Amino acid sequence: MSRKIISSLAMAVPRPVRRALKTQVLPPVLRSLRRVQGRVPAEPRAREYRVAGHETFAGYYEVQPMSADGGAVLAHAAKAARTAVTGREAAQVGWFDVASGKWHPVAETQLWCWQMGARLRWWDSAGPRTLAFNAVVDGAPVHCIAEEGSAARKHCDVPLFDVNEEAGVGLSLNFARLAKCRPGYGYPLLDDPFAAQNMPEGDGVTLVDLASGKAELAYSLPDFAQLVPGAGPHEYHYLNAALLSPEGSRFTVLYKRLPNPEDVHGWTVDAVIGNCNGSGLTHVKLPGRASHYWWLDEDRIVYTSNSGITSQYLVFDCRDGSLKPLSAATPGVDGHPSQHAQSGAWVTDTYPDLFGEQTLFVLDDHASARRELGRLWADKRYQDEWRCDLHPRWSRDGGTIVVDSTHKGYRALYLVDARL
Repeated sequence: MSRKIISSLAMAVPRPVRRALKTQVLPPVLRSLRRVQGRVPAEPRAREYRVAGHETFAGYYEVQPMSADGGAVLAHAAKAARTAVTGREAAQVGWFDVASGKWHPVAETQLWCWQMGARLRWWDSAGPRTLAFNAVVDGAPVHCIAEEGSAARKHCDVPLFDVNEEAGVGLSLNFARLAKCRPGYGYPLLDDPFAAQNMPEGDGVTLVDLASGKAELAYSLPDFAQLVPGAGPHEYHYLNAALLSPEGSRFTVLYKRLPNPEDVHGWTVDAVIGNCNGSGLTHVKLPGRASHYWWLDEDRIVYTSNSGITSQYLVFDCRDGSLKPLSAATPGVDGHPSQHAQSGAWVTDTYPDLFGEQTLFVLDDHASARRELGRLWADKRYQDEWRCDLHPRWSRDGGTIVVDSTHKGYRALYLVDARL
């Protein structure tokens, strides 16, 4: 039986039943059988970083978590655990000393979520231990920067989804709308001024000139709707998961629609690429549902494209619109891919499989050979918007991979040795 047929049969099972089988029934049975057969897989060799009594995590996979000198790793720490975030909960943002494991809290923020955090990142131009993140400052949601022992100071007037510090460009989305449509990815503290509108003209991608602080709506939701046949005012439109290209000339974003605004699992999705100079948008016509991505350079980007339970890693070329497989060695399931800038090596992961485990993979610079670094059990109490994906991220020197995991019964950050 082909993977396509198996995928179609699996997706025909009602979602609640499918999830119960995958998380509650099959994992303990399959792990027991595997133990009897003596085939227990190894965990990756890793060091834990955690704030005691707090859920500790780095955030999304496309933000560099290691400091420029390699001596610190950034993190969020929240007392809330295994629950939806309402906006009333605060999270600490700060960094761990890699050598000692000491936690250095820098600030608190109410603009955070389980998957994206506060979009926390290092702000290298302001100092070796300066952090940038979204927060409420003087009653307003903004993007700010701070160091240990100093108050957070406003950097620009809107929260940012992505930033290219060298190019001087920031990108903002509607975090309030995102919180409603895709729980776990937006900020529920914020109010959406367009909540009553399906396809508001005043909402879309906002680009920010970091030098002047000027923020301007570059592309509206109706601009996105014009790209996709069938997209129209009968659906509830929103945007998620934006990433600027390495030099900041382009961005990719996931354009999503809900036929029923109350059914947040019923979305359709398309990958779109935009030019930061305002010259236009391109619809990336993937064979399946767009999910994750990684820019290879200014012209080429890798997407994971999902059809049921199977996935492909595909390279889209902005110059000619071509689409081709990254390689035959990539996993056949969805993951969070990224490439190390210098070595060219890849890292990616999986969602929990039928054993309830998340697998960490590395691939060579041509993505032609895949090696398993290990598997981590996913605590079944972490579901829905508070689930914990591995979200693997390369260290700057390429010797370490940073992951978030619940395999010890709590959410913590781990530095995995990638040189094994």
